Amino acid sequence: MCSFNKGFEAVSGFFQRIFRKIGVFIGTYPVVLIIMSLALTIGLSCGMITLTSESDTETLYTPINSRASQDRVQYQATFPDATGSNYRGYALSDLSMFGRLLVSSATGGNILSNASLEEIRNHVRTIKHVNITYNGVVVKYDDICARQNGTCFASGEFLTTDAVYQVYLSGGITYPNWNNIDLSALLGQVDSTGGKLVSAKYLSITFNLRMDSVDNKAKARAWEEEFLKRAAALDTTSTRINYAASHSLDTELNKNTNGDIVFFSITFTLMITYATVVVGGDVVSSRTWASWAGVMAAGFGIISSFGLVSFCGVKFVNIVGVTPFLIIGIGVDDMFLLMSSWAETYPLKDESVPTRMGVTFASAGIGITITSLTDLLAFVIGVSSVFLSVRNFCLYTGVAVIFCYLYQCFFFSPCLALHGRRVDSNRHCMTCLKTKSREEFRNDGASTCKVFCCGGSPPAKRGEDERLFETLPRKYLPRMLLSMWGKTVVILIYCVYLSVSIWGTVNFKQGLILKNLVSKDSYYHTYSETYDAYFSSSFPIPFIFGPTTNYTDKNTVYHIESLIDSAKADSGVDENSLICWYDSYKATAVYDNSSNIAFVSGLKAFLTTTAVFDNDVVFDSSDTAIKASRCYILSTNIKESNAQADVMVRMRALTDNSPLSVYTFYPSYIFFEQYVAILPSTLQTVGVALAVMTVVTCVFLPHPLLVFLVVINIVSILVGIFGFLHVWGLSLSSVTMIHLIMSVGFSVDFSVHVCSAYMIGEGRNRREKVESAIAHAAGPILNGGMSSFLGILVLVFSKSYIFNSFFKIMFTVILFGMLHAVFLLPLILSILGPVTKSAVGPQTKPADHTSSAKSTYVK
Repeated sequence: MCSFNKGFEAVSGFFQRIFRKIGVFIGTYPVVLIIMSLALTIGLSCGMITLTSESDTETLYTPINSRASQDRVQYQATFPDATGSNYRGYALSDLSMFGRLLVSSATGGNILSNASLEEIRNHVRTIKHVNITYNGVVVKYDDICARQNGTCFASGEFLTTDAVYQVYLSGGITYPNWNNIDLSALLGQVDSTGGKLVSAKYLSITFNLRMDSVDNKAKARAWEEEFLKRAAALDTTSTRINYAASHSLDTELNKNTNGDIVFFSITFTLMITYATVVVGGDVVSSRTWASWAGVMAAGFGIISSFGLVSFCGVKFVNIVGVTPFLIIGIGVDDMFLLMSSWAETYPLKDESVPTRMGVTFASAGIGITITSLTDLLAFVIGVSSVFLSVRNFCLYTGVAVIFCYLYQCFFFSPCLALHGRRVDSNRHCMTCLKTKSREEFRNDGASTCKVFCCGGSPPAKRGEDERLFETLPRKYLPRMLLSMWGKTVVILIYCVYLSVSIWGTVNFKQGLILKNLVSKDSYYHTYSETYDAYFSSSFPIPFIFGPTTNYTDKNTVYHIESLIDSAKADSGVDENSLICWYDSYKATAVYDNSSNIAFVSGLKAFLTTTAVFDNDVVFDSSDTAIKASRCYILSTNIKESNAQADVMVRMRALTDNSPLSVYTFYPSYIFFEQYVAILPSTLQTVGVALAVMTVVTCVFLPHPLLVFLVVINIVSILVGIFGFLHVWGLSLSSVTMIHLIMSVGFSVDFSVHVCSAYMIGEGRNRREKVESAIAHAAGPILNGGMSSFLGILVLVFSKSYIFNSFFKIMFTVILFGMLHAVFLLPLILSILGPVTKSAVGPQTKPADHTSSAKSTYVK
């Protein structure tokens, strides 16, 4: 054990010598460094002119290069888009474009009443008359509507016709299926008796749009914008309307997040105020200006990062909106560590400012470096994520961490050096004019107001310019924590914490519920709540057969039927929902499987009379063989997103295990992929981050026991964060994954500060060394935690899911990190902590920080 202690002292001494030289350099040239920092900030901020953003939900929140995205390329290359000629919702090759009305009765009664249907017809006519101007040309709904049987096809419109209404009145409409139409996708909150439709409270009318060219997609997007305006202005008497378009989520998400970024100005003010309140001092020793410089340094880091990263072409994504709140907290944490170490140099007032700055960095340099390095490495690892939102966030925030560290060293610290020169010269903090001490003013008979407003003197020892925020922890925590009752309380609370965390970890949900991304007062959120609650969530499951499939071969036909039968037997599949050209063709008189030529010839004759299957068979260039074909089954009404993804995975397993050339794909699979990828991706990223943090801890804290304690501490905090996802009502998603990555870095910061303080602290036994560690580290940790909390506090009022979830998890990280570092870790160190040879002999009082500062200087 002694050799490990010597190893720690050697490594610690090595880094202290390096940081002492850096501190002396900073203290020698403060003005030059401040000017260079300002110039660099101004230069890099110009890069923000090139900033571009990405708000497409699919791009941001689905895995990059997923199997579904690869299958889509093949699928779209095989089956041309037919939305402009033969629209079939189950046969789409891309996510649909549409405008949708969810209509309910104003009285909450049956939507299929005559008055309601008449008003709905008026709504439909109004929407169909929506025109737009695109590139100087007037575009009508008829020009960009999806078509079926030669006319515009709006899903659900047929239910408003007089003919269908008469059938309904006669009790002739069956539910849920009528004339091969799934009414559960069109009617919501239905009442049926004996399989007959009695009433419904909601009716869905979807104005499907064509997507068969880039130009038509652009027109459709423009039409959707006008649709939303017109739908919001519909005159309703007998009905109430919820509405949305296919791009509503993207626009509402962006609007919501951008609106909440204004909270940063409030956060910046809070940090300035907190720093002013905490630092204290009289008019000479006041560190207010220096603390403001520390907050500004964090701000410079944010500006420089955004400028540089955006100049490099990395797109801004809405999650990056939380970066300023995070960086401001990290920067102020570093500021408090540097100020705490600077306070330890007060007894060295006879030494020059550069020398004292060298002592400051010898003491705090390792701490702020570990803080920044661990956070940076966590974000570097996050760049490898399969989610673009996570990648771009980690790029912006990782670079911001670097700049924040540099500006704390080369902007705030030079400002602290200038502060030291002013204090040593006994100059007033506002006027910079020399002044007298308060005692001298009192002796001169000055008024009380003048004494307090004009009098001051340099502090002679730590604590003279500190306030309760900094002095309370080291005065009372050791006595509370190291007593028997204190230890018992900490252990009991930890057992409760661990139990709740494990319970939450077992029960947390996976996947991002997209509607949660927008504000609850958004029209899209209301629409989604209604649609998800009352309409069917069934989705098509296409099976695509490749060019090597021989439909005349009995063995091949057996495997096709076996595949379909196996799919039907799945609990997530409606066994009566098969839509397959082969089965229908086989049941006709033109079916002929005597040869491939006869099979194709009969099939073509069949297709000329059955337009519903036109999209499902593609012939090769010779027009004599089938290049590809597809059959469909429908899932059951599955509401849980994870269960939908599980069906996709099971259907893929069927196709993968089939001897046929077959695969399954539907555009919704693109979003299902996140539910498949999120847990393994998170565990892999967090696992790699934990391994890297272990290596970093070994470098800066080369003692096996302390490394083990730090790792256990991190794991304990991570278990708590995973568990409290469930307590907070959050799911594991690409958004919360970002916060989990960050938590690894934060957990290391808190733990290493305490362990490092324990090793360098003076004391002849474990208790004294723990007391020294608490005295040295508890104040900065608690102040840093409080500043980080203030940095995110305003986000509790945010309507954005991204900002709100960030607040919840970061609050959890900060709270658990502080409690583990300040309460649990010292308790463990008091029992198991390593001791040096000097720990033998009579107990002595805990060393104060004056001797600590002197010993640092002498080394």
